[in-house]
Amino acid sequence: MVQFLDTKTLTEFRFLTIALKIQEINENLEYVRKEGADLGLKERLATNVPTLPTFETDSFSHDPIFIGRDELVSEIVEVINTGTTTDERVISIFAIVGMGGLGKTTLTRNVFHHPKIKTLFGSHLWEGFLKKASFGQVDDWSRQDFVKKNSHDQVEVESRQDILKRLQKALKEKTYLIILDDVWNEHRPKWDDFINSLVGVTSIKGNAIVVTTRNMEVASTMQLLHRHHLEGLSHEDCWSIIKAKAFGKEDIPSEFETIGRKIATRCQGLPLAANVVGGALCNKSEDEWLSIEEKWLSHDEGDRITKILKLSFDNLSLPSLKKCFAYCSLFPKGRKIKSQELIEYWMAEGFLEANGSGEMEYLGDKFMKVLLHNSLLQVAERDDYGNVESCVMHDLVHDLACSISDFERLHALVLEGYWCTKLPRSIRKLIHLRKLDISSTWIEYLPDWIGELHQLQTLNACTGSFLRELPSTLKYLINLRHLYIDDDVELPAEIGSLTSLQTLKYFKVGEKDGWKIEELGSLNGLKGTLEISNLEKVENKEVAEKASLSQKSKLLELRLTWNMRREVEATNHENVLEGLQPHSNMKKLEIEGFKGKRFPSWTRNMVIENVPQGCWVALDKLIEIKLSKCSECEEIPMFGQLPNLKSLWLEGLTNLKSINSSFYGLVNEETRVVFPALERLVLVEMQKLTDWEEVESVGASDVKVFPNLQHLEISQCKQLMSFPNHSGSCLKSLIIRETGSMPLTCIFKTKLKLLTELWIEGIDDLKYLPNWLFYNNPNLLELRLRKCCNLRELPDGLGTLNSLEKLIISDCPNLERVASIGAQHSQGSLACLKILEICECKALLYLPCEMVGSLLEELELENLSSLKNLPGIIDYLPKLPRLSRLDIFGDSQFMATFGSYELRIDGEKLGEICQNQFNISPLLNG
Repeated sequence: MVQFLDTKTLTEFRFLTIALKIQEINENLEYVRKEGADLGLKERLATNVPTLPTFETDSFSHDPIFIGRDELVSEIVEVINTGTTTDERVISIFAIVGMGGLGKTTLTRNVFHHPKIKTLFGSHLWEGFLKKASFGQVDDWSRQDFVKKNSHDQVEVESRQDILKRLQKALKEKTYLIILDDVWNEHRPKWDDFINSLVGVTSIKGNAIVVTTRNMEVASTMQLLHRHHLEGLSHEDCWSIIKAKAFGKEDIPSEFETIGRKIATRCQGLPLAANVVGGALCNKSEDEWLSIEEKWLSHDEGDRITKILKLSFDNLSLPSLKKCFAYCSLFPKGRKIKSQELIEYWMAEGFLEANGSGEMEYLGDKFMKVLLHNSLLQVAERDDYGNVESCVMHDLVHDLACSISDFERLHALVLEGYWCTKLPRSIRKLIHLRKLDISSTWIEYLPDWIGELHQLQTLNACTGSFLRELPSTLKYLINLRHLYIDDDVELPAEIGSLTSLQTLKYFKVGEKDGWKIEELGSLNGLKGTLEISNLEKVENKEVAEKASLSQKSKLLELRLTWNMRREVEATNHENVLEGLQPHSNMKKLEIEGFKGKRFPSWTRNMVIENVPQGCWVALDKLIEIKLSKCSECEEIPMFGQLPNLKSLWLEGLTNLKSINSSFYGLVNEETRVVFPALERLVLVEMQKLTDWEEVESVGASDVKVFPNLQHLEISQCKQLMSFPNHSGSCLKSLIIRETGSMPLTCIFKTKLKLLTELWIEGIDDLKYLPNWLFYNNPNLLELRLRKCCNLRELPDGLGTLNSLEKLIISDCPNLERVASIGAQHSQGSLACLKILEICECKALLYLPCEMVGSLLEELELENLSSLKNLPGIIDYLPKLPRLSRLDIFGDSQFMATFGSYELRIDGEKLGEICQNQFNISPLLNG
């Protein structure tokens, strides 16, 4: 059982009382165990235990399966778009009403993430962020706690005033969309109070609230602009969901389809029912399908969704898996549950030891997959590799979990509150404690007796800036598997004694015994992420090899750093890095502060030596590489043939003069594509880089380079005079800063067509931008032009960018003309522009008034001393309902017209001014 303790309200006495009670329970259980032993009873591993099904997962699948409502999503998006544009109120309110299990949350989530919604609103908030702001007790409004998550993803309760202040800061100068999911409150005054509070936060129009509720009375308390009654899915759609859950992409035998269609009719159009029953039918025989169908058909109608959920629970194959499901009832409804954290709780309760083989985390991961496939849990977030990072439980499923849960023994303890500055002594008596979380406290040190909690498996001590070091007795926690600390926490000596350790994100190399890099040698169970710093303290290759990084097959992300402030021979750096070759399963690699002139062989060729098999193995699983502050490096490793590399970041290689053909790897008839998967390429701060050579091929023609590149950044490479030809057909983001114009000229030869982001900064010899650049890139969302001192004009094609949301032009002293948006362009020209900033362009004579459109939210005009039509622009301002920030200063024309040299108005005052038809003079004179 997990216990959350607020240290402000629970005194030391109560800690002691709880501890003594738990100790009494544990002693009684121990007495029972000994009695059983005296009678000859023995613990045995159960035989013939049902096996868990295996599910293939991928990063593209979603849970639950969303079928039959794509058109409805588009319809609701359009209703919100139209409503917020035409509604005169500050907040437009929409409701989706329907019974539990009908898919309101899933539907709303698809609306929430729709691309059009993302561009329509400046801020997007989902449910729990607001729920206690105006309603007193949480249960008066919703069945979920109102919480604020801090940097450690822990909860903190706030006062109403604190919440409103934070909201004002978050929503200031932005339009917003708020989703309030599963609302229950029917009290009209409380709803009105809530809306009035939001109106007090910001007076900008064009905001929306979408409410989902099962109760029509709830919807009737709100002044809705639109209400949608959600209907059930068709039998055909329910069958499609069941089919996808049970068979995936495989063909369905006809005998199964006949039974399945009958089962689909029993789902009553509920997506939750179809998802759950589809999971329950997976890997079942025809007889089992028939049995389920007949069992349902033989019962009265009743509460069929509850029966379906109970059926899915009953079909879980292992008793321990059922316990894991029931344990989820301890989390509040709707709470996102971190997958790793949930598995740690299951471990703490002893639920992951039933099969007697394999490691607990592996079994926990399999349990997660089973519950997800059966829709008893749903995916909330995925990580970069497509793994489920967090999950959530549907309210109706949560009700089922609560009805079957029964936990009595304390195995996990979470302390919360800034009042907690030291670990209570009563915890010392919790000898069966397996998980301790102090991440939301202000604890500065842990007592030595922490080493007596021998059963502890997980210690979360990420307190931010409070905890500085761990006690030396930590080495006695021989069962510790997961240690979460911040990067500035000092580890105790002999961390290598914790041979069960799997999570350790930071290790600082020391010079004394017990802190040397060899401590990592015995920790071959480490997985996930590891950063090793202070590598300048490692003597040589032989010592580095004692870390046994090549044996850590579950370590996926590795960061190796040298302290920049310590001078060490470059050859030492090269030798040490040679000894730190990772396992071939590595997916992310970062090297920082390396002072060698050449990278060692494994890094240079991206292969590692497999000593037992006497061969070299390519690091083919790498998806991200970053080399930074390698200031003495004279060459770049061979990256071009890594098949899965998606991101390559090269920064601070200040001694690199050229990127030669070895960068691409060996290219021949068999290798016609180099960097086949690369999506992001960043080159920063390479002051000596002059040449970037083309790929050299042996007997091969039409070699493709960077065929999937989407983001390219070249910054602070002033001497770069050449750039290789490459396929720019996929490029979406281009950032060129403080380089010569040659790379930009070479890139423009590819005739880019998919750009959504373009930054050009600090290119002194750039005079013009080609007109085709804007005509060919209608999806451009952001354009930044800065510090281009010879830029003269922007072409008329700028006026065709009807998707552009942000335009920033600054420090271009010779810019005279910004497009000419005539009659042929004015209809819809720059229609989506939300942010317009033009600063320090003293030669600019005219700014088209058409650029100041109805969706504009922020306008800044600074030091435009030659601008002639500023009064005309100001005349447009009362017509801008969403304008929340206006900065005009340093303009002599403005000073002459309005008698002031500077105007800054925030969103609240701007709203008042616009309501008064922009009567600006009194404000300036007052």
